[in-house]
Amino acid sequence: MHKTWNNQPFESNPALASTLDASWYLDPEVYQLELERIFARTWQPITKIAKLNQPGDYVTGMVAGEPVVVLRDDANRLRAFYNVCPHRAGSIARGAGSRKSLQCAYHGWTFDLNGCLMNTPYFFEVEDFDPERYNLREVRLDTWGPYVFVNLDDNAKPLAEWWGSDFDRIRGIDWSQWRLVDEREYVIDVNWKVYLDNYAEGYHVATAHPGLAREMSLDNLYVDCHPFYSTQRAVIKPPFIGNPNNRRYTNPKEGDQICYHVLFPNFMIDDYPDNLSTNVVVPLGLDKILLKFDWWFPLDMGQESMESMIQFADDVQYEDIAICDEVQVNLKSRAYQTGRFSGRYENGVHHFQALVHRFVNSADTTPNGFGIE
Repeated sequence: MHKTWNNQPFESNPALASTLDASWYLDPEVYQLELERIFARTWQPITKIAKLNQPGDYVTGMVAGEPVVVLRDDANRLRAFYNVCPHRAGSIARGAGSRKSLQCAYHGWTFDLNGCLMNTPYFFEVEDFDPERYNLREVRLDTWGPYVFVNLDDNAKPLAEWWGSDFDRIRGIDWSQWRLVDEREYVIDVNWKVYLDNYAEGYHVATAHPGLAREMSLDNLYVDCHPFYSTQRAVIKPPFIGNPNNRRYTNPKEGDQICYHVLFPNFMIDDYPDNLSTNVVVPLGLDKILLKFDWWFPLDMGQESMESMIQFADDVQYEDIAICDEVQVNLKSRAYQTGRFSGRYENGVHHFQALVHRFVNSADTTPNGFGIE
């Protein structure tokens, strides 16, 4: 069923609010606005620092539909540029690798690692040509933990002011204590917000995730909302609750928690006592996403324990994919238009949807956090 965008005001109180109308997930106009007003104005993870170790190392990617190349220059600085040749819009880099210079695959125009035009082969019979006007256009770049982020908006706040410093102060994840063990990708046929909505609440754990429900319960699940991120946190059940043979955490320490962090708009962290995993949602279209998953473990953790946790998380992941697939189909039903929030368990979803609503409806400036001081 076709549903035209219904852009109604969004209630700031989750106990009174209705969810975003189904049309927000189905109308191509909304998706285009989200690319321009959310993804082109927020810090987007594009690669890991470890993939850019040496001068000349580069990685290409797409951000809000824009081709970007990230590299380490001759002065050992990380830089980012639009991956677009100013001659006739060819690509100046493909894939990933290492180069002493960047050369357009179309006509051979060559640029140094600072983005400056070096050579224009066979470019004859041209008047009033100033090479400096044809340097590559730079993109803002910042890092957080092991990740490289870019932002297409020249006026956006620095990453530290966005959520980095506040998140570090409150959550205190020390990335130096973790090592990357596995990377996986999933292509899922859903709107990007369907996946984020699902991730931002644990209300469904008791029903949809039997393995995870053995480790945590709704009784001790809480959601903290900050201007541009939210955190679900649950104390792990004591060892005497449930069958220990079916538990992953058979002897948790007092205060051990499972936390799920949603860093707006599309960066998530699963924060377990013995591992971290990051999730990045990359929109590929109105109803298709690429989900990038990285697993991080303590430096001294054994292989068997790591493989067990990855399998545990992968099982949860496929349970979520099944739910999201069904929701994407059912959003088209004439039986559904909008829903309600549990103020106790779904305030993180409300927080996320409120930010989406505010960004999409703010054309000129980066909005402040919605309803959060």
